[in-house]
Amino acid sequence: MTREITILTPESVELKFELAGLGSRFLAVLIDSILQAGALIAISLAFVGLSHITDIGHIPDSWLFALLILLLFSTWTGYFLFFEVTRNGQTPGKKLLGIRVIRDTGHPLDFRSGLLRNVMRAVDALPTMYGIGMISMFLSPQYRRLGDYAAGTLVVKVRKHEQLQNPLASKRTPESDTSLSNVGATAYLLPDELLARLHLITREDYRAIRHFLDRQHELESSVVERLARRLAEPFAERLGAQGEFLTDPVDFLNRLAAEWERRMIR
Repeated sequence: MTREITILTPESVELKFELAGLGSRFLAVLIDSILQAGALIAISLAFVGLSHITDIGHIPDSWLFALLILLLFSTWTGYFLFFEVTRNGQTPGKKLLGIRVIRDTGHPLDFRSGLLRNVMRAVDALPTMYGIGMISMFLSPQYRRLGDYAAGTLVVKVRKHEQLQNPLASKRTPESDTSLSNVGATAYLLPDELLARLHLITREDYRAIRHFLDRQHELESSVVERLARRLAEPFAERLGAQGEFLTDPVDFLNRLAAEWERRMIR
């Protein structure tokens, strides 16, 4: 049985996600636990081999043992945090099962949420095989373990069309967007007829555009596209811009903001 959840983002956009079930989450954890165990064994074997040459390197055994414990602890506790925060909410196990972690606002997982979620993993794993976590997910209508409640996160299925829905979004970077605001004085980002009406864009309008541009990289690509179009259409109409400017509404807003900053801010 699949369950869908609708999230209303702070930007008043409704997002629909299919929740990951108990089976896929358990299999993902099992795969990740096997990978963790493999990494721990590899580190231990490496240190066993290294201990035989400590006399040559004049490294005390106590130092090696302390370093081994530190590496084993970091690998065990940091595995999920590292992958979930740096790999779009996906560990290798989650990626293989087609699921990922998001915040319950619909935004991607951030470091704070990832840290809280994985600190609670030690509790969810009790008494063995994620017993407490499985009970919590079974009782929760959103399949949330205690770590999810503490961090405000959900585990959802990856939508296959996510990467295809907005191919330009994957190529757009904060650096490429910001560069538009640093253009030289002789570079014109908008046609003359639009620049002549730039005074129709108020400071409040500019602040709304800048707020969106500064936050767009925290949002899903599909949300960025919808919000950008909703924001750009009235401005394009006010300036008399033709439809081609809305082919890429994010690009239009970047150009509009850059020209406003250059011409209207004193």
